[in-house]
Amino acid sequence: MKQLRKTEWRRGYPIKKNLALCAWGVLALAGFAGILARPENIPSLAACVLALAGAVLSLPRLLGYYRTTYQCLPALNRRLTKKEQEELLECENFETITELKSGSLRRTDFAESAHWLRINGRYIPKELVILGGAEVTFNIMNRDTTPVIFVYATGDAVKIDLGVQVSVQKIRELNAYFRSRCHIFPEPADRTKTEELCSIFREIYTDYLKEKEPEKEDAVLAELVKDAGKLRRKCIEKMPAYLKRGDGKA
Repeated sequence: MKQLRKTEWRRGYPIKKNLALCAWGVLALAGFAGILARPENIPSLAACVLALAGAVLSLPRLLGYYRTTYQCLPALNRRLTKKEQEELLECENFETITELKSGSLRRTDFAESAHWLRINGRYIPKELVILGGAEVTFNIMNRDTTPVIFVYATGDAVKIDLGVQVSVQKIRELNAYFRSRCHIFPEPADRTKTEELCSIFREIYTDYLKEKEPEKEDAVLAELVKDAGKLRRKCIEKMPAYLKRGDGKA
């Protein structure tokens, strides 16, 4: 079984898709049947109308989720076909990153190959990542889980939930690994600036694709996963100086 397919089943994504589809079907059927039954009291009729409206409004999002081929390959799964995604990881051999698996992260999936990171069942192309890292979160109930956010040279932003709350010290260790081994710059503290950088990177990537014409995007991405040096330099040139220093603060 192919690498991506194994991960999909291990994370239960195909089952989740079918459960989401069943839940939508029940909601739509309940609303439609309730309206046809012509309930006499207004609250019952209103509930049926709301159920049907909810089903209609959620349909585009459900279809988008259901049609996404590999949930474990965020961002690139919107740009590539199923076969093209599988080819990207066909010859990759992953090894567990043992130095990260301690404390609260001892059961979290961390693995690395020549060109990819695998974090909690999600595959990240190392060459394409410009900015990112784990973020500190706060919740008065102390139930928040720690996210890792990456910004690609394509302008895509990817968020991965680690599934556990990670200490500040462990977050520092995790981010230090990303900086030293993957040459990833820290993400800006201001979310607006991150969105602005995504927009800038997206324009740079679009121009890069035009330069590569008539080569198709799947072939370009296959090259970039192995060596994105030229594209990375163009993106880094447009970054604010404080991010290049590595402190993430203006």
